Amino acid sequence: MRIAIFHELQRGGARRAVNEFAKHLKKNNKIDLYTVDGEDNKDEKDFFDNVFFYKFIPRKWSGGNWKIRLYKDTIELYNIYKLHKEIARIINKKNYDLAFIHPSKFTQTPFILRFLKIPKIYYCEETLRIAYESQFELTDKIPFHKRMYDKLTKFVRKKIDKKNISSADTVLANSKFTRKNIRVAYGIESKVSYLGVDTDFFKPKENKKDIDILYIGSKDQIDGYNLLRSALRLIPKKISVKYHLTGEEWISDMDLRRLYNRSKIVVCLAKNEPLGLIPLEAAACSVPVIALDNGGYKETVINEITGYLIPRNKKILSQKLLYLLRAKDKLSQMGKDSRIHVKKRWEWNILTIYLEEIFKKRIAN
Repeated sequence: MRIAIFHELQRGGARRAVNEFAKHLKKNNKIDLYTVDGEDNKDEKDFFDNVFFYKFIPRKWSGGNWKIRLYKDTIELYNIYKLHKEIARIINKKNYDLAFIHPSKFTQTPFILRFLKIPKIYYCEETLRIAYESQFELTDKIPFHKRMYDKLTKFVRKKIDKKNISSADTVLANSKFTRKNIRVAYGIESKVSYLGVDTDFFKPKENKKDIDILYIGSKDQIDGYNLLRSALRLIPKKISVKYHLTGEEWISDMDLRRLYNRSKIVVCLAKNEPLGLIPLEAAACSVPVIALDNGGYKETVINEITGYLIPRNKKILSQKLLYLLRAKDKLSQMGKDSRIHVKKRWEWNILTIYLEEIFKKRIAN
């Protein structure tokens, strides 16, 4: 098959997953990448037969300047729309069997789905959460006119996102949890096609375990930063905690693997995480995970075998952390079971075979 892959993803787990999909698909197929970003990442070229890079630098907005915000919500969106239309025109002229489309950091579901004339499969990693989940709504503390503008822009983006995803021939979800959200948000049925983990890269190393607890996420409440801080105050003994704050500091894959291997426990506390690669990567490095009992974590963590699934409760979190840090035999066994589980269920080569079958059926239809 000749496959065109498209994405507008930021550096991180989702973008790394696209590269892994391509690496394994490339063994039996011709894979070209079409990507839009602020800079060309030349380190990714080996994953694809050809890479077509389109430079697009969005205006930076961190609050306070209403003119920039208005520009981003109107002119910038229209410019992305035009760019996607042009990329689709180029793809349509080539002899591809299928387009494999991934999310956009600008609109969630990308505009390009509207314009492609070949079979197109969209890989939905999450719905447009800011428009569908109440936890992202502004509170009454925010001035009325700002809340009204926020509602209006979310309404518009929700319409754009829904029209874009309805243009896909097939929608894939990264978890059963996401599949349910797609059904509720869009009224669309999707198939689950899990992401995987490279167990040849993410693997145990003989490192000194000098980090008791590793947290990877932002300081936002939704990621569980405050929950962990509150739980740590209930632990009497002094423990070593490492915070890798996403969005504030970039980390290479090598450094990320090194962090996993220095850690005794990884905590995953994000609310309704669609899937989460962190539990899988940690497990591949034989590190137990303590995660919230919601979202995609329920599909990646086996309770009491590869880690613990817990409610959003600081007392229970502190108890599980303290127990595992003290029970060294249990900690070690969970680590070994985690690695076994990932190699059996979450290897990329296994998951890509399933994905190829979906592609072939789509083309045949």
